[in-house]
Amino acid sequence: MQALTFKSDCAIAELFYQVSHSGNLTRNDSYGLRALCESALTEDDRDAVNRLLHAIRRGWVRISD
Repeated sequence: MQALTFKSDCAIAELFYQVSHSGNLTRNDSYGLRALCESALTEDDRDAVNRLLHAIRRGWVRISD
């Protein structure tokens, strides 16, 4: 999976799409996601982040290096 740059407005949507298809989240992407979470998010973005976190907790998504 490619590392994402978290500069576009649709970065969370892109990340959600890639992670849901690959089942992997890189550590760099997880750090970028945390940085995005500290900014103001739309309701849709917040829902996508919550879905990703749920998938990680359930073991459906792995965090890789």
